[in-house]
Amino acid sequence: MSVPIVKKVELFAVGPNGKKISWSSFLGPMSEAMILTRLTFDNGLEGIAGLTTYTEHEFDQTAFHSASLMSPFILGRHLDEIPEIHQDMQAKYVPLKHISSSLFDIALHDAKAKSLGLPIYKMLGAEQEKIRAYASSPVFDTIEAYLNYCNEMLEQGFNAIKIHPPCVYQTDRALVEALQAEFGSRQIGWSLDVDANYSLEEAIKMGQLLDEYEWEFFEEPLPDSDFTGYQMLVSRLNLDVISGGNSLPHPSLIEYGLKQGCWDRSRFDVTSIGGFTSANKVMQFTKAQNRLAEVQSWGYTLTQAANLHIMLAHDNCHYFEQAAPYEKYEFGAKQVFRPDADGYIQAPTAAGLGVELDWEQIEPFIYQSKVFEL
Repeated sequence: MSVPIVKKVELFAVGPNGKKISWSSFLGPMSEAMILTRLTFDNGLEGIAGLTTYTEHEFDQTAFHSASLMSPFILGRHLDEIPEIHQDMQAKYVPLKHISSSLFDIALHDAKAKSLGLPIYKMLGAEQEKIRAYASSPVFDTIEAYLNYCNEMLEQGFNAIKIHPPCVYQTDRALVEALQAEFGSRQIGWSLDVDANYSLEEAIKMGQLLDEYEWEFFEEPLPDSDFTGYQMLVSRLNLDVISGGNSLPHPSLIEYGLKQGCWDRSRFDVTSIGGFTSANKVMQFTKAQNRLAEVQSWGYTLTQAANLHIMLAHDNCHYFEQAAPYEKYEFGAKQVFRPDADGYIQAPTAAGLGVELDWEQIEPFIYQSKVFEL
């Protein structure tokens, strides 16, 4: 039997009309776009993938154009040469190729797993069948709004919450103290993400407070590239300190940071690290260093799905990040991910990513599209 080859690449930039939110008082309302691809093979097989972009003022154009520039290199390629395709994409002069190569690597894995009749996580290893979810908050204006949010999330089944505070140290400290006063007697997995808005002194003081309250991890107190600052933080704090995972999207940089004691866990997103091919490498060297991976999965359902599969394929990731409220991020998907009564996300059962798209819902919101054919 001949190996399927890619005969058509379709690209879509989608701007859903959901409520715009933010995760820092220094950012405006975010326009969160879906960049989708659909690969069609000469035997009728299809592979899909989607990533989420985050921009102020208007929906992103750059990720779509990066994928457009990469698309011709995908046409005519065989399904059994995913590692070679990935390597070739890394050598191309395509701006933002870490994003476009991720998109196509995921779509190729989706098609490959479908051809085998397996969910992707089973094709890659299947070391977990479920994973604990945490609700990842937007930023709110008042402490009362945060308290109401946390109570709502706990009622919905979550038992872990990540707070995106205003990212102003004194304001954030009052918020953390209020959360501790309200919920300190309950067994909740807490984490704080300040989007690289603290000085080193502020990060140390906040980290010491989180240590006192026994919070679980402290995300992006400093810019990811501040290796020296992170080394000092890690050496002085008990809770795990992690990067934001967005500004250094390369496996070698993450491995270097872990080995240099900059972070306690690796942090990345499958849709920007280079797809499953690169994500597998990160998971493997993270495990080799006896570290956990804190995989990012904020975004629309296809973004969540790709990250969920890499989490389940390995056993060194303990949390699924779910942007909540989550209805907005379920746009265009026929299957969605929500925690069960015990706060866990169960493994997908369908082949590939395990997600079908509702194209009738998506089509009115497509603001850019392109087709490449052999």
